[in-house]
Amino acid sequence: MRIIVINLLLILTATIFAQPGKSRGPGGQYTDRMEMMRVWKMTEYLELNEEQAEKLFPSMRNHQSEMRKIMAKEKELYTPFYEKAKKNKNLTKIEVDNLLKDLAKLNNERAKLQIDFVKKSGSFLDPFQQVKLLRFEPHMKEQALKKMKEEYMRPMPKGKKNLKRKR
Repeated sequence: MRIIVINLLLILTATIFAQPGKSRGPGGQYTDRMEMMRVWKMTEYLELNEEQAEKLFPSMRNHQSEMRKIMAKEKELYTPFYEKAKKNKNLTKIEVDNLLKDLAKLNNERAKLQIDFVKKSGSFLDPFQQVKLLRFEPHMKEQALKKMKEEYMRPMPKGKKNLKRKR
């Protein structure tokens, strides 16, 4: 009897610990997978050798950290406006103008960070790879949209080629 109880406890414990973990923030447990795929695609797209990859990805992580700080500042700028919108309060032209001015500063800061990152990458990437690095994010977005459209859109029924699809 005691052996059966111990075996049941072991089985239950193993079953409980075998469950998938909880998601961690936006993107959940898939964030790591997406990052791995991004690194793989970037390595392929830029045609990086091992030495270049060892230098690029640590500096890219630092760059992404700086970019996240800018996004956080941007979110802080929007928060009071969302609060006012929830309470149906009106915004003044001065408030909107100040917001636009602050957003322009953040966009300039973001652009400067991007350009500085690509310039620094010139010590281990050739010029063609640097241009491709600039183009990587838009390229990935285009590829993702294309793939989603291909998966989402079903083929048109035969004989109805001229009809436009409703969305």
